[in-house]
Amino acid sequence: MFIAMNKKWLVLVLSSTLIFASLHFSSTVARAASLNNTSVTMSNSRFSFKAGSSSGTSGSSLITIGSSGFPDNNTNHLFPGNTVCFADAGQNGCIGSTNYKVSNIIDSTHFNLTTPLSASVDTSGYVVATESGTWTVAFTTVSAIPNGGSILITIPMADNANGNDGIPDSGSSILTGGFDLNKLIAGNIAITGCTQANFGTPVVTAGATTVDHTISIPRNTASCAAGTAIVITIGGNGIVNPAPITSGHTQGTADVYGITVATRDYGNNIIDNAIPRAAPVEAVLVSANVDESLSLVVAGLAPGTYCGKSQTITTTATSIPWGHIAAANTFYYAAQTLTVNTNAASGYAVTIQENDQMGKNGNTCTGTAPSSGDYTFGTSTCIRDTVCNGTSACSETTSADWTIPTGFAGLGYTEASMSGTDAPFFYNEMSRTWSSKQLPDVAQGGKTAQTVMGNSGPVNNSQIYLCYTITIPGTQPSGYYYNIVKYTATATF
Repeated sequence: MFIAMNKKWLVLVLSSTLIFASLHFSSTVARAASLNNTSVTMSNSRFSFKAGSSSGTSGSSLITIGSSGFPDNNTNHLFPGNTVCFADAGQNGCIGSTNYKVSNIIDSTHFNLTTPLSASVDTSGYVVATESGTWTVAFTTVSAIPNGGSILITIPMADNANGNDGIPDSGSSILTGGFDLNKLIAGNIAITGCTQANFGTPVVTAGATTVDHTISIPRNTASCAAGTAIVITIGGNGIVNPAPITSGHTQGTADVYGITVATRDYGNNIIDNAIPRAAPVEAVLVSANVDESLSLVVAGLAPGTYCGKSQTITTTATSIPWGHIAAANTFYYAAQTLTVNTNAASGYAVTIQENDQMGKNGNTCTGTAPSSGDYTFGTSTCIRDTVCNGTSACSETTSADWTIPTGFAGLGYTEASMSGTDAPFFYNEMSRTWSSKQLPDVAQGGKTAQTVMGNSGPVNNSQIYLCYTITIPGTQPSGYYYNIVKYTATATF
């Protein structure tokens, strides 16, 4: 937010950012002569929140605020994550010196805390969320500041308030409202320009009743020449921003306060001055709900090398079409890609299973192993699941090297990572050539679906190659063989 003024024009530009906005206000309003390039920049321009604490019981996290007669009469400017405390009617600090965090806003007069109250609120008191920050006051002298002179900064204070206790204040109007010094001391003030060492120790005077706060910075050694740029930083705990005025305030419209900056001679007479503006305003809560998400994409591949082996066919998202197997006792390879995205905090798993082993014309392959030979399953003819390089060398849970196509016919699979490390095993693990597993035969073998991809946290475009292998014996009966393989993705949120 920036407000600039001179004798001829006034421009107001409002700029909101996520929660905080930095303000820069300048003015050249003359009383004696006018200081040049005068500005007050607030590191935090957000209003403090101050509402009536209508109800809140010890052990409960539910708070009700008053709906009229307070600087804030609704929860519009109270956001999840804000720090709040509860003051009694006399505003004698936070009850129990305890702060709480806002969990969620229920409606215009109710909100929850992240932890229960340790004591009941004063139903005649206040709920406050203090906003404070560093101020940077800058100006350029028009006339010299003599040795023995000073700089005087006057900061509005709310009338008849304790303007130095860290509790945000407010008035019925701008004239009766103002800022809390928050126990500001001289050591919290730094000055640059015009040889800092020639300025003395600042004198901080908290306001009282209807008298505003002042900060006086004496010039003790040598004069400060005209045309000198001076920057004063006011830090410490940060000046506490007021809550909105109680009469005539519109949310989203700044309450604009004049901060007087003056240079004085050795008799405290004003040489030059200006009144830059400080304009606290409500912050903007930017929010969005992100839905739980999980996606699994299965895609085919053109002929190429995958998992270290050459694929000569084109696969699709829904098929591994080996077509005519021309040679027995020969490995044939095919692959698909699996891609997963999820924002699940506890991650995901993709499992694989087959409805049965590859049956001729889709017939049922009774049991998980042939009743005789390599392909006879009772009265059915099937292409069996692989046992890799020997009897039961691999299974659906245990991998083994599969390098011999002669005498060890069947169907199996292996994996390789494309991005991420989400494949649970790899074709070349343990220095193997083609580390493989059986597909879990859920229907006939009663085997459990097995994880082929997984992670314990959220992932973005994790990908693997899932590579199939088939080989048949020379005596395999002719015919059309097939089964159905299913991938299932599950996320844990």
